[in-house]
Amino acid sequence: MRRRRGNVLQNWFASVLLLVVVASPAAGLLTDQEPANNNVANAAIQIAMPPNDNAVIVDAGVLTFAAGGGDFDYLGIGGLLAGDVVNLSTTPLGDPPVFETPDTIVGLFSDNGSSECVGDDAFNNDLDQFPTGFGSLCRFEIFKDGDYFIGVTGFSAVPFDGAHFEEGKYSLTVNVTRLPEPGALLQLASGVLGLAVLRARRRENG
Repeated sequence: MRRRRGNVLQNWFASVLLLVVVASPAAGLLTDQEPANNNVANAAIQIAMPPNDNAVIVDAGVLTFAAGGGDFDYLGIGGLLAGDVVNLSTTPLGDPPVFETPDTIVGLFSDNGSSECVGDDAFNNDLDQFPTGFGSLCRFEIFKDGDYFIGVTGFSAVPFDGAHFEEGKYSLTVNVTRLPEPGALLQLASGVLGLAVLRARRRENG
């Protein structure tokens, strides 16, 4: 009997491990699709969240502001649900080791182009030696299901007005977290444990 109970516990722990695996990060490579990504209307969906699934999506890529300034880079995140948490960050790749160029501004926009979140300098960049280093950071909790668009542009007094002279490469990192409802997760874990106990009883009777 002790051995069979041990098998039940093993099955339960294996099921919990499966839940962790389902929620593990996925990774992709973001690309700079010039010139189509210069506005929301033409930007491609490069990140697709799975429907009704607990997930953490992490994507990154190297993008470039064109010579002469005034460049915008947009890309889409498809299938976001209310409650999803979006983290956007940029890292300038010019002028090492201080990494001061290009000076970016990052934002999140709805599919009609309205601004949801805009971030300028990330105050913890460059080993906390602000103001050196001009990476950007933006965090936002989605309140309405739909497709959203990440926008990155160069620093100007009015964000996203195109009046900037920033050039060069930067990295963009996107993290989207979809957390399970606490009640749903407990219900799932209880169901898995109940199934393991039922199987053990059937083995005893068989």
